[in-house]
Amino acid sequence: MSNKYFDIHSITETPKAQVDGVFSKYLNKHLQRIENVSELCRIPDDGEVFFLQTEKAFNAFTFIPWIAKKFFIEEIYASTYSISRRVVEALQELQQDGKVGEVTLLISDSMIKRNPQTIDNLEAVAKSNANFKIKYYWNHSKVTLIKTKDHFFVLEGSGNFSENAQLEQYTFCNDAEVYEFRKQIFE
Repeated sequence: MSNKYFDIHSITETPKAQVDGVFSKYLNKHLQRIENVSELCRIPDDGEVFFLQTEKAFNAFTFIPWIAKKFFIEEIYASTYSISRRVVEALQELQQDGKVGEVTLLISDSMIKRNPQTIDNLEAVAKSNANFKIKYYWNHSKVTLIKTKDHFFVLEGSGNFSENAQLEQYTFCNDAEVYEFRKQIFE
C-alpha cells in the first residue's frame, strides 16, 4: 500500500556526505535522515493532523531540525521520559546557529537516577543559557510543541528524545488551539 506522506524504505539509506555547515555528527545524521525522508510529509496546513509511524531510527527529535530547515523556531516545549546527551548538544547547536530561540524541556525525574551524566550536561547547558530551561516531573508523556512565526506544530507519540527509536507512532498537527492546550503541561 502506497503512502503519499511517508516512505519507510527511504529511512534505511543514509547518505555519506555531511550536510554543509553542520558541526555535530549527531545533528548531521538527523539532517541526513531528513534529506532521505524529505517526502515524509508536507507541513500540515492550519488545523490539519497527520498520523505517522516509523520503523527505524527516527525519533521525536528528528522533526525539530526538519522544521528548522524551513522556518526559524521561536520556541520549543518538549516533554519526554528520556533524552540523550547528543540530543541536548544538538538542541544547543541549533540555538547557537540561530535556528531555535527558546527551549523548555519537561523530563521525567527518574532520569536523575537513570542517567546522571546527561542530567549534568542538561544542567550545565541551562546554567549557561537563559533560553534553555529544564523542568523535572514524574513524566512519561511525549509531546513536542514547536512555534514558528506562522505555525503552531504539535507532535505527540511514542518516541522519546533518545537514540533507541524502533517502531514508533506520531500525530503531527498545526493548530494554535491544540498548541495552547498542550502547553499547559509545562506550566
